Amino acid sequence: MTTAIVKVESREVQTKNFFNGDLLNRWLRFAGVSDKTALTYKIALNQLAKYFNTNAIERPARTDLENWRDELIAAKKSPATVRLYLTSAKIFFRWLAQEGIFPNIADNLKAKVKIVHTHKKDALTSKQAASLLQTVKGTSVKDKRDRAIMALMMTAGLRCIEVSRLDVADMVNQFGRTYLLIQGKGHYEKDSQVLLPAQVENLIRDYLKARGNVEDNAPLFVSTANRNRGQRLSTQTISKMVKANLRAGGMNTPRLTAHSLRHTAATTMILAGVGLMQVQQVLRHTNINTTMIYNNAIERMKNLAEQTAANSIFGIPA
Repeated sequence: MTTAIVKVESREVQTKNFFNGDLLNRWLRFAGVSDKTALTYKIALNQLAKYFNTNAIERPARTDLENWRDELIAAKKSPATVRLYLTSAKIFFRWLAQEGIFPNIADNLKAKVKIVHTHKKDALTSKQAASLLQTVKGTSVKDKRDRAIMALMMTAGLRCIEVSRLDVADMVNQFGRTYLLIQGKGHYEKDSQVLLPAQVENLIRDYLKARGNVEDNAPLFVSTANRNRGQRLSTQTISKMVKANLRAGGMNTPRLTAHSLRHTAATTMILAGVGLMQVQQVLRHTNINTTMIYNNAIERMKNLAEQTAANSIFGIPA
């Protein structure tokens, strides 16, 4: 794919296809990343390999990486994608240099894009959240399951992956209250917990009762479809279910998705006066600055400075 002859530490090294599977796997074993992260790195480097091939670049240099970056920006790739691709390339070339395979031509390569720290999905108001639950009016096992899932996501701020990973045994009682043990995004064990509100616990227990005899090690939420009945719900199924109910409730916009339910939990807590550190703990944010994004969005909504200016210009009394 890419061939280069370079001098590293005064010795000539010939590199053939340094994007090939063997070399990539060596790097990934060295990095010790998760399967999901490894896939992300491979996708990014595959894009770089395609760029080199398309442009017949056999001896890549710093300017080639800079041109690749500029092409990504011109192609309207999101700032997050550009940064991700460049980060993957920088880590890979740093390792190549450490191994004496190829010089680090990506050292200190700048992304030239800025990630805006705002959410791309909207939250529901409390009234909209209540309306969403009311869109599921039936009494079937599926209806009971869907109500319980959406209520859980809107009150405890769970992600789709966290809902999917739940088992029946993850409902534990401590100090007279019921909690859920959570395996968060990027985590390998259930090392967090959230309080299960009484109203939501009642919905879940009603759903479990409708399911019949359920073992403790069984998934908490399972499919009711004939093809995979009783199997753990996938994140895609949960996401599609929420979106279908949003559409049914007249809330069909691209900015309202399953992740909006997590935003709903956060904004509802903050508007009700819950402290940011408490919200951070519930949402399991490593950095409180991530939680602050919700607070900043709320403060922006409260800021009516534009209307004040308009009232003054159009002669409307304060």
